[in-house]
Amino acid sequence: MELSTLSLEAELATIAESAEPGRSAQIAIRHWGWDGRGGATLEATGREFGGITRERVRQLCERLAQRIAAAANGEPTSLPTPVPAPALERALLQAAGAAPTTAKDLARRLADEHVAARAFDPEGLLTAAEVLGHEVPFSLRTVKDVRVVLPNPPDPTADTSEVIAAIVAAARAIVRQAGAARVRDVTGRVAALLAVWVDDDLVTAIVTEPADFVWLERRTGWFYLPSVAKNAVVSRVVKVLSVAGRLDLADLHAGIRRDERMKEFVMPEYILGELCERIPGIAVEDGRVYARKPIRPQDVLETTEMTLVRVLTEHGGVMERHALETLCSAAGMKVSSFNNRIAYSPIIAERGYGRFGLRGNGAEARSGRAGDEAGEADAGPARDDVPRPGDLEHFRRPLRR
Repeated sequence: MELSTLSLEAELATIAESAEPGRSAQIAIRHWGWDGRGGATLEATGREFGGITRERVRQLCERLAQRIAAAANGEPTSLPTPVPAPALERALLQAAGAAPTTAKDLARRLADEHVAARAFDPEGLLTAAEVLGHEVPFSLRTVKDVRVVLPNPPDPTADTSEVIAAIVAAARAIVRQAGAARVRDVTGRVAALLAVWVDDDLVTAIVTEPADFVWLERRTGWFYLPSVAKNAVVSRVVKVLSVAGRLDLADLHAGIRRDERMKEFVMPEYILGELCERIPGIAVEDGRVYARKPIRPQDVLETTEMTLVRVLTEHGGVMERHALETLCSAAGMKVSSFNNRIAYSPIIAERGYGRFGLRGNGAEARSGRAGDEAGEADAGPARDDVPRPGDLEHFRRPLRR
């Protein structure tokens, strides 16, 4: 058979059909993953082909494997010599050069290098190498819910699985603490933690694996993972917008940065804008950020922050520190809590020496809503469509950029 010009899928299908044409070949191709979609279980394959039993699928695939062996050396019961398969050989070389990486990344590479007609799941490479008698230079494993391609034999100088697990953990930790992350930040943290050299390409392959991954800016490596709960930046954005109305992106950025716990918040203003556009109910327009629907402060602020909002709202929005502290103390706030909030809360802004107010154009957001901010009984139930700090499972699925 002439295989030199065929794609990987076509080559494997030709080999299977040459050994046993028809339905049996199609069943084996699906079960083995030779169609590039990844292997299917015996049960799933049987259902797909009209409800035949698991045992029958197993028998058909075993018979086909024996006939492929016979086609190679004329002895049906002996182990096969390598069956000529140039596309498979190129694919195995690609896998050897790419490892370690993710299964998804290798699948894309096979298509990009025109070895396969489309992304080809490496599960099919493993079964093809086994059936056709070729050596396999990689193994497939799942590490931290990520399917990865590892060198075979393993690298004796490094525990690649440990590195991959550390990449997953570091990416999620940085996004949780800093709102978003850069590939180089993840690389640096893992290298420092494990005292090993870490490849940026491997980090990129690992962090882009989740279905909800989104680039905020690919050129500089900024990315975001909406599935990470308790995102510190997102919670502060929502807090500020609960009292600010519309505000400049620069003002929002400054509010987040004043919090002493946000030392890892290093994203530029324009990246913060990209992040805000992915928070449901929040929009960015002409450099200004706003909530599409008002966010009730009592839904997202802590008790001490609510006290500050109420006192400032009742006294014109801006006050001298001493007067503000006196009224907050009278409302039951401890001096230590007041000092902490006035220094670090993102909803507070300095309005001249010794004077403080709510961040942004607070009057626009608060007009007619003093009762809500005070938490009165007739404020009504919290709306279900308001994003809460850390409530990330309700984020819309962002588009990749």
